[in-house]
Amino acid sequence: MEYNLYFEYSSIILLLTLITALMLRRVSRGRTNTLFLLLVCAVLFTAVVDVLEVFTFNVSAKYILNYLYFFIRNSTLPLYILFLTSYMGIWHRLRGFNPLTLLILIPFIIDMLIIVANPYTCGVFYIDEDCVYHRGGSLYVLYIIAFYYIALSIAVIICNRKLIGIREMLILSGFQAVNAIAVYVQMLLPGFRIEIFGTTILSILVAVGVHKPEEYMDSVVGISTSAGFLMDVRKTLLAGRPVAVILFKYTNHAVLRESIGYELYTKLTRKLADKLKQINSLTGSKAELYYLDKGTYAVIAPYTKYNMIYNFGRMLTDYVRSPIKLDIMEVKLDSRVCLINCPSDISNEDAFIDFVNSLEFRVPEDDNLVILADVSESKEFKMRNDMNTIIARGISGHNFQMYYQPIYSIREKRFTSAEALIRLIDEEYGFVSPAFFIPVAEVTGAIHQIGDYVIDEVCRFISSDAYKELNLDYIEINLSVAQCIEADLPDKFRAAMKKYGITPSKLNLEITETAADYDPAVTDHNIAVLSDMGFSFSLDDYGTGYSNIKRVVTLPLDIVKLDKCLVDDMNNETMGIVIRNTVSMLKNMDKKILVEGIEQKEAFDRFSMLGCDYIQGFYFSKPLPEREFIRFIRRMEGEKHE
Repeated sequence: MEYNLYFEYSSIILLLTLITALMLRRVSRGRTNTLFLLLVCAVLFTAVVDVLEVFTFNVSAKYILNYLYFFIRNSTLPLYILFLTSYMGIWHRLRGFNPLTLLILIPFIIDMLIIVANPYTCGVFYIDEDCVYHRGGSLYVLYIIAFYYIALSIAVIICNRKLIGIREMLILSGFQAVNAIAVYVQMLLPGFRIEIFGTTILSILVAVGVHKPEEYMDSVVGISTSAGFLMDVRKTLLAGRPVAVILFKYTNHAVLRESIGYELYTKLTRKLADKLKQINSLTGSKAELYYLDKGTYAVIAPYTKYNMIYNFGRMLTDYVRSPIKLDIMEVKLDSRVCLINCPSDISNEDAFIDFVNSLEFRVPEDDNLVILADVSESKEFKMRNDMNTIIARGISGHNFQMYYQPIYSIREKRFTSAEALIRLIDEEYGFVSPAFFIPVAEVTGAIHQIGDYVIDEVCRFISSDAYKELNLDYIEINLSVAQCIEADLPDKFRAAMKKYGITPSKLNLEITETAADYDPAVTDHNIAVLSDMGFSFSLDDYGTGYSNIKRVVTLPLDIVKLDKCLVDDMNNETMGIVIRNTVSMLKNMDKKILVEGIEQKEAFDRFSMLGCDYIQGFYFSKPLPEREFIRFIRRMEGEKHE
């Protein structure tokens, strides 16, 4: 029989090129990558053996080469199905003697038994004394099993088509459809060696069009990207595959990126990824690692490795609890580390992604590993995770209320103003702290509706007869970051002024340094317009973060509010120097100074002696609902005149 080996030669060259490319792409790690590489290597080995067999004229050697060919060639089709199950995320369905496992295993065992029995039966092939190869009748059983595996793989793809895209489904199914044609042609024409060539071309097509893990690899940190994470989460949840997931985020990523610079921040990102790789190796988790950007990392491992992944979380928590050294400096991470079991804890893709994106709001602050199952029944956790609904319910059901905290003038020795503070009283959870709902509202955009409510409600209060009797100079309103960059912010205040017939002098607008620096162009424009309209401004939380003296100078500020952290540290000798110099500097800049968080008479006396203008804090009163606030001011005014 004459053989046409050009297809085999082409296959060998192409497969060697493909394997080299796979190694250069560094896609040999991980179960899916390993299975695909084994598949390609098996096809290459089959092609090489097939060529050697043609040029071998020793009967024993020819037998050995043919046995190798049949063993490896008849392993490639079940190996392809294993690759499919891993790629589509249904590998867990192969555990134990379940139907899919048996459908793959039993025909393979029959295949191998037929080949092993060939020395006694000559059913597959035999070689005569002239070293001529002859086919046996059992060979057609192997072909039938091959067609069975092709049909099974196509059925697996179609039944799980929701786990992959249309393009992937067509390529993966086409792999076996074309493979079936090639097998059939070679079965009819043994000398026309097209079977291996067909498999080779399709392997390249799968590598180029489907299996491209390097596209989901972050080149900086060396682990998978958020795109890879989203794809794997989708497959995992749709397939119902039990996994353990660790989510790790350091919430001060924005501050760190700005303060330590791009180069060091990139080094920190890479160092944390390397630490995840190290822990992965130490625990034997063999987990998939992901960097999701903005200080967020994820780890996914089969649930069968729960103990390992739990130890992974403990080791990671211990590591990030201490400052991390970067060159000659150390940085402290404000981190959250949470362990989730899917699908028992979260089974919906959208819910899972939403949980990841709002991790810092949903998981309570804790230096230890937070296990979602342990905290999910607590009232605080339920409230955090139901925050979008709570905010929407608060807006539609009028559950927001305005509270007012009195501000005392040291010079006039009376209460001359108050700060308006938003509160939320939910029908299900009761009092909901602004520390919970404000950050979530800023992310979802609900902060704009809340801000509109505050402006309207405070203006209504100022226009009331009860307020006019209190003899207050103004009410302070906090402007959020989102409000500061609203293009129509001045128009909103104009509308409110007109609606309630009040003047801008009755309002003082508080901004934070974060808000002022978020989008300076828009913010500065809004502040300039509002200032021209007659509004006065206060800078809130001065002394926290990285206070920008230049912004204090350039903004049209009337009042600078010293944060409570300065009050808490006033007995520290070094901090005392800072406070005195800060007050002196602001006074020389002709700024009025309001001190927040005063709770004791000692603090009141200390800051009064320093020459501060206003005092706010529990020493006088906590924030009060409107009616209680009115009664408080009336009582204080009454006592003053007694």
